[in-house]
Amino acid sequence: MENKIPLVSVIMLTYKHAPYLKQAIEGVLAQKTDFPIELIICNDNSPDYSDAIISEYATRFPDLIRYFNHKENIGFVENQRFAFGKAQGKYLAYCEGDDYWTDQKKLQFQYDFLEANPDYVMVTARNLLFHQDENKFTEDGKDYMFKNQEHIDYTQDSFFVQRPTQTFTYLIRRKFVDLKWIDVYPNYRDLYYFYHALEFGKGRSFNTIVGVYRLHSGGVFSSLENEKKFRTSINIFKNIKKVNNDNRADQQIVKNLDELINKYYYEKEFASPLVNNKLYTAIFERFSISRDWGTGISQLLKIIKYTFTR
Repeated sequence: MENKIPLVSVIMLTYKHAPYLKQAIEGVLAQKTDFPIELIICNDNSPDYSDAIISEYATRFPDLIRYFNHKENIGFVENQRFAFGKAQGKYLAYCEGDDYWTDQKKLQFQYDFLEANPDYVMVTARNLLFHQDENKFTEDGKDYMFKNQEHIDYTQDSFFVQRPTQTFTYLIRRKFVDLKWIDVYPNYRDLYYFYHALEFGKGRSFNTIVGVYRLHSGGVFSSLENEKKFRTSINIFKNIKKVNNDNRADQQIVKNLDELINKYYYEKEFASPLVNNKLYTAIFERFSISRDWGTGISQLLKIIKYTFTR
């Protein structure tokens, strides 16, 4: 594979992932493909020993690994822009420095599928979750989507209802990842380029496990508390709605608000949900979007019922 233009560019962004990097890099190196790949590792000036680990691998695999260590911390969004801009492949894959692939044929079967199916823009799969602080594995919670099917397809429309996707499992056609959106959306995330890529075709998710997503306090998204996760998702879909005038985003916004409302009912810090202002805010925010009087009233009545029957 020496001196051949890679067909797949694997993007690995890392910041303070030193304890996990070897596992992440080895998961890429273990891939068995009949086409050339490249691994682009972008270290955002990690203050730990990440550089030493990556440099060793880059020296051992100069034809495969392209290593960039920023002299100053530029932040996740700019590191992402930089990495995507360096990619040469027809397809992009992604694995952050704290996650890892376990299926050695992950890239091959996804590549074969996209090559044979030009009407699909991306392909994903399933994964396990590793709870670092508890040292245990769990499933990804997506059984209800697949219902024992070998695969399911998704479109931009179904993207607003449920997403059988996990970023580090995808293979996506690079031509549909338009970097212009980084300057349009605040705090650019994967859901934005998924949304825009799906303008051009379908996605398929295979009911097979290809890797492990690590949940730990240092993760970019996994470290957020549930409340912040829901609020982050709400803001992302509000931005999609605003930028694209796409009211379909309301489906996901309302879903996340319902999850927040349910969480607020049982906040331990409040003696009664009657005094939880965040709960009222979420209920009225939901109503302002859905104009669903029935649900709004039932949610308010639930506050009273729960308060006096607990």
